[in-house]
Amino acid sequence: MFRFIALLFLLAGAGNGLAGHLVSTAHGDDIPVIVNPAEGDRLIVWLPSEFGASARRVDLAERLAAQGIEVWTPDLHAAWFLPVGRYSLNGVDPVAVSAVFADAISRTGKRVFLMAEGRSVALALASVRAWQEQTDDTAALAGLLAFSPRLFVRTPQGAEAAEYLPIVAASNLPIYLLQPEDSAGFWRLGDDIRQLETGGSPVFVQRLPQVSDGFYARPEFSAEEDAMTGRLPNILARAMAQLDALGGTPPQPAPLHGESLAPERPESSTLLRRYPGERAAPDLRLPTLRAGTIDLAELRGKVVLVNFWATWCPPCVEEIPSLQRLYRQFRSEGLEILAVDVGETVASMEAFLKDKPVDYPVLLDSDGEALRRWGVYAFPTTLVLDRAHRIRYAVFGAFDWNSQEVVDSLRPLLGDGG
Repeated sequence: MFRFIALLFLLAGAGNGLAGHLVSTAHGDDIPVIVNPAEGDRLIVWLPSEFGASARRVDLAERLAAQGIEVWTPDLHAAWFLPVGRYSLNGVDPVAVSAVFADAISRTGKRVFLMAEGRSVALALASVRAWQEQTDDTAALAGLLAFSPRLFVRTPQGAEAAEYLPIVAASNLPIYLLQPEDSAGFWRLGDDIRQLETGGSPVFVQRLPQVSDGFYARPEFSAEEDAMTGRLPNILARAMAQLDALGGTPPQPAPLHGESLAPERPESSTLLRRYPGERAAPDLRLPTLRAGTIDLAELRGKVVLVNFWATWCPPCVEEIPSLQRLYRQFRSEGLEILAVDVGETVASMEAFLKDKPVDYPVLLDSDGEALRRWGVYAFPTTLVLDRAHRIRYAVFGAFDWNSQEVVDSLRPLLGDGG
């Protein structure tokens, strides 16, 4: 009955030219797959984002098919009745995912490429390794197209060392990374490449200027992001040609260590989280937007909140008003806020802040050097320093800086130096 209902639902939502079927896994689960058929000899199995489908993803799949590239889109959320969300695909069995591209290979005889984004990239890597363990005939899988990969066990909270998932260094399939430049991940791209190459993966990279993560899927997008989305079918076709020249995925998987490590799970609290141990803040000396330079060392004796952000990051923008209210409330008690903008020009910052009443200093980390030195991997990342400039709290993500919980965390630092 489930097969019948799922297939009816899948086909009912399909537009002109779409087809659909179910792929059965080794454990008896059924994964609904939407198919954008095409006459060409290449096929993309596009793993979903943890945030599920969107109208613009559907449109991109249709345009790829119009260019002769067949697209299969498995609905992993529907297969296991998963709610969409940042961690929604963490528990999906890689063996089950491998059943989808194995079915695509056997059913069509086409050259198959995986495509994934964000946290789904690690799932794609794990599914390929599981498949390699089950078969020796791996040449038909040409490689992985990866957008904005998120490859950490957990996102570093600022000033922490990154811990990569074990699968990242245990993959040897060909990989083509497509990395938006308006992304915190752009500044860590070299680290990702080195980790992926550890297991033997040949890695190609294409930087995508003036766009941010998920630019081809979000309902809100800039003119530059719309233009880049229009170019993606041609970009992906060229990427596939490069991967195809390597002859496919090796039959033997790379060694895997640390299998007990699992991807990050949601935190149980939105409070500022105490930084483990005791560490002095790194040096910070940067030009400011309004002229002059600020040296963190000259602010010793003040509690300093260092906020790494960018204008293209919606959560960063959302927390600006509460940061401004926090600054006005506690500045007289010794609080300073340093907003470190990463990788943007003076002109773009001035235009962005023109109509925003921001009193705290905005610093310009144009080359990302401070970001790397402070161990920042995601935006926004905020570090709270006590009056001796020891890191007391470090967290990534936006929240209400005027909440009572946050105020209660900051008051001891302001009152007596922590």
